[in-house]
Amino acid sequence: MTVRGDQVVVSGDVATEERRAEVSTVISEIAPDMVIHNDIHVVCADEPTRREELR
Repeated sequence: MTVRGDQVVVSGDVATEERRAEVSTVISEIAPDMVIHNDIHVVCADEPTRREELR
């Protein structure tokens, strides 16, 4: 998380869209006057469905 003036930029990875939205909700509750830029990405956190080949 980076704070610049009245703006908060959050970034990172989460497993679901709900978690991404929760981040914005929590920040809004803590700092209601801040502008939030949510650059969090939803990434697949499921177990692999096939064998991974390392080279």
